[in-house]
Amino acid sequence: MVRLLVLIFSGLSVCLCVKILREYHYVNSSKTWAEAQQYCRNTFNDLATVDNQDDSHKLHSVLSDTGQHAWIGLYDDMVRWKWSKGNKDYNNNVDYNNWKAPEPDNKMSSEGCVVITSGGYWRDNRCSSIRFAVCLNEQGDPRFVAVKTKMTWEQAKNYCRSNYTDLAVVLNKLENEEINKLTGTKYWIGLHRKLWSGWSDQTPTTYTNWASGEPNNYGSTVTSCGAVSATKGAWLDDDCQELQQFICQNVFYPPVRKQTTFRMKFKFEAGITHRVWEEQILNQLQEMLEMNGASNVTLRWNKREGKVFRRQKKKIEWGC
Repeated sequence: MVRLLVLIFSGLSVCLCVKILREYHYVNSSKTWAEAQQYCRNTFNDLATVDNQDDSHKLHSVLSDTGQHAWIGLYDDMVRWKWSKGNKDYNNNVDYNNWKAPEPDNKMSSEGCVVITSGGYWRDNRCSSIRFAVCLNEQGDPRFVAVKTKMTWEQAKNYCRSNYTDLAVVLNKLENEEINKLTGTKYWIGLHRKLWSGWSDQTPTTYTNWASGEPNNYGSTVTSCGAVSATKGAWLDDDCQELQQFICQNVFYPPVRKQTTFRMKFKFEAGITHRVWEEQILNQLQEMLEMNGASNVTLRWNKREGKVFRRQKKKIEWGC
């Protein structure tokens, strides 16, 4: 029997690859986006998520050739925003706000940053627009600083972070009134959101297939949800209250294949062939894994230039 002594785990690499499999189902029943979402969650998994081009082709293949649109799971979340400072969450239905009705209106489906205007009212604007800004100054007085240089929202954020703390955070009516005394028309504050940032099943948006000119929030509808064209397979945004057919999904997660590579050092009894070493070490490791509850594990040697083991060269130490 080989006496096995593991001296060092000198290297470890892990490869973990999981591909989510989506199965799409076209439902020939007219519902609002929210009704379609509920139906899909009750009957399947959720409204359809499209994560890549392969998914997009698969989705289009299940559409009925009616020339109509069908809801998918993409939607533009107008409720959840972020403050620039600390990336803190903001909920439009819960937290303090001073929107000027009907704001936020997301004109042309392109407004993801917020300005404070005359009277202290808030409006959503294109983040690429050129505006003045209000910085938060936590290092001293005054707490809020009006910057009279026009910048995009991103430029204003960087300016405030370089010279003060960040773009202004407005948590209550008192702070809003304090800023209003410093400003005039359209000054950036730190509130912002990512447009079309996620899907119904909480998958973040990493792939899109918008038709030319989309999304455009046609008709200045505040609530926009994603639909797919039955003729071309490209996406467009529609009023979430419209009645449309829809596409549901079932999601499957194939078994995870995890590959781990160890580099180890051993001491052996003399006079045993390499082939015996290889077999007995694998057997002992397999037993150890099974004793510790690891089943369905296959072990094999990684050979380099046809060899598994190499003798370690002795270091020559020089003395004076």
